[in-house]
Amino acid sequence: MVFQMPPYWDVAINGIQIVLCLLILLFLIRARRKKRPVALEAALRESGQGFKVQIFTQTLKQQVDQAFANIADTLAVEQRNLDQVLSISGRGQEAVNLSEFQSPLHGPAGREIASLAGEAPGSDPLHEQIQQLAVKGMSARQISETLKTPLGEVELVLSLRSSLGN
Repeated sequence: MVFQMPPYWDVAINGIQIVLCLLILLFLIRARRKKRPVALEAALRESGQGFKVQIFTQTLKQQVDQAFANIADTLAVEQRNLDQVLSISGRGQEAVNLSEFQSPLHGPAGREIASLAGEAPGSDPLHEQIQQLAVKGMSARQISETLKTPLGEVELVLSLRSSLGN
């Protein structure tokens, strides 16, 4: 004879399986609620920054980018203004003598450059004295001590004299 189960046992076994599934779901949900704060703290530690810090750095980056953009815009406007002034004055793309546009903080640098470029070496009285003492056979150190002039300046004048063949 074949062993047969009564039909109500199938319903009972299905009910027990459903209850066991519900219990498993209940334990999983409960474990998730307990582990969730720990998981959030771990995620914050792994990223190294909290939400507030991320917002602060993003805001700061935007402000710096805006400041650089404003600087670039100001430079562009000033460049256009300078180009207009130069074109109005008839200079165009020609070389501009910067000695005309001196700042009150600095002395007239153009005059110093012109004096260095226009004068021949040795035309300065100090330079002539250095050359005369060198012709007499004095060393650069002795000339420096005699004229109370820095040794580097004496050596420079002597090297210029020797390079020009005087």
